[in-house]
Amino acid sequence: MTVSTYGEHAENAAQALNNLIRDDVIPADEAAVDQLLHCREAVVDALRQRLYDVGQDSWYPPPDHLPARTPKPTLAGLDEKLATLVDNIAFALPTLPLDERRSPAAHLTPASSDPTVESWRAAAIELMAASHALSASAEQPWGTDPAAGWWVMRDVSVALEAVVVLDSRLEEVGLLAEHQRPDDAMRLDEKRMVLSQTARVATWHATSASPEAATPRLRQAAPSTVVEPVSLVSTPDDLAAAQQRLARFLRPLHASDAFYAAEPEITADSARQVTASQLYLCRAFAKAAGQSVKTGKFAALFEERAEVLESLQPQISHLLDVSEVRDPNMRRFWQQSELTTAVARMEDQGVPIRLQPTQLVELAKATHEVTHALGKALRRELLRTNSNLRDGNPRHADGPVRVGRRSRLEATLTDLINMPAPKLLVAQFNNPLQRAALRRTLDMTPTASQPPSPFPAARSLGTSGYVQ
Repeated sequence: MTVSTYGEHAENAAQALNNLIRDDVIPADEAAVDQLLHCREAVVDALRQRLYDVGQDSWYPPPDHLPARTPKPTLAGLDEKLATLVDNIAFALPTLPLDERRSPAAHLTPASSDPTVESWRAAAIELMAASHALSASAEQPWGTDPAAGWWVMRDVSVALEAVVVLDSRLEEVGLLAEHQRPDDAMRLDEKRMVLSQTARVATWHATSASPEAATPRLRQAAPSTVVEPVSLVSTPDDLAAAQQRLARFLRPLHASDAFYAAEPEITADSARQVTASQLYLCRAFAKAAGQSVKTGKFAALFEERAEVLESLQPQISHLLDVSEVRDPNMRRFWQQSELTTAVARMEDQGVPIRLQPTQLVELAKATHEVTHALGKALRRELLRTNSNLRDGNPRHADGPVRVGRRSRLEATLTDLINMPAPKLLVAQFNNPLQRAALRRTLDMTPTASQPPSPFPAARSLGTSGYVQ
C-alpha cells in the first residue's frame, strides 16, 4: 500500500492554488458557486489545523467568543510576531455560518465540470490530506524543532496568502457577504506584507525537511523489513536504516548501564570485520554519490572516512584476544554481513545504488554514526585497564603488547572518532517546484488594480512660498 507524504500533498495543493490565481475565473452557476464556497471552507479549515499543529491555540473558538480586533502590525520586532500574526490572519478569514456548513464528504466527493470549482476541490482535498499527514504522523518534530516548524510555517503562509488574494476576488462579487468574520484591523496589503515576510523568514530558518516525509499512521502496520535483530537490505532505500541499526549495535556500554557485565567492548575479529566492510561500503557509497551532480558533494564525505579506515585496517590486522571470548554482541557480525552481502549482490547483478539527495543525507549521517561508534568502542577497549586486546605484531620480540596512549593506532582511532558529522542541510536538497511556482505567482500578482507611485509626494503650496 502506497501512502502519499505531506510533501506530495503540499505540492498538489500549491499547483491547484496557482491555477486559481492565474486563471482568475469565478463561476456563475449557483450550484457551482455553492460547492466552491464549501471547498474554500475546507481549505481554510485545513490551514487552521496546520497552524494548530505547530503550536497556535486559537483554532475554532466558539463563534460567540470571537477574539478582539487583530492589532495592526508594527515593523519593530515584526519577525518575532510573525507566527501569531499569521494565526490571526487565518482566524480572521470569513467562514460560513455553522448552520450552513456540511461535512467535507458532501462537497469534496462529487467532481465538478467547472474547472474553477475543480481546482478549489483539488486544493481542499490536498490541503486536508497534508494537514492530516502532519496531525497523524507517528513522530512530529515540527512541534518542537524550530527548523522543522518553520518548514511548515512557510507552506502555511504561502497557501494562506493565496487564499487571501482569492478571497479579495470573491469579495468583489459579493460571494463572501453572508460569511461570518471577526473584526479585523489589517488591510489586504498588510496581510500580504505579513504573509510574504513570514515566507521569507521561514525560508531562512527552515533547515529541516522532516515534514516532507510525514505520513499518517496506518491501521495495519506495513510488513517489517526487520527480522530481529537484523535490518534486511533488499533495495538501496534500506541502506540507511541498516547502517543506523549497526551503529546502535556498535555503541559501547557504560559501567552504569544495567546490561553491562564487564565483558570486552569489542573483539579483534569484530573490529577487523566491521573496519574492512565499512571501507568497502564507503567506497561503494562514494561511487554512487558521484554519479549525479546533485549528490556529487556527498562523495567527499564517504571518501574521507574511507581514507581513515584504510589507514586503520593494517594497524589492527595483528590484534588478538587475550582470552578467547565470543563477541558480546554477535548482532554486529550479522548486521554488517547483511549490509556487505547486499551491496555486493547489487554490484554483481548490475543494480545501481541510486538514492535521492535526502536519502543520501540520511545514509551519510548513518555511516558517520557507524564509524564513530566503531572508533569509540575499539579505542575504549584498547585503553581500559583490563583490556582483552593485545597487539600481536611479530616485530614485538616479547610477544603481544598493550596498545598505549599516543601510539599510532590510538591516534588513528582518535581521528576516526573526531571526524565531524555531516553538516548538510536536508532542506537544500528538496525541490518543491509547485510551491515555488505558487510563491512566484504571488510575487507577480499585485494587490491593488492601480500601482502606487514610487516617487515622493509633491509638497503642497503653503505659506512658505513656491516649490523650488
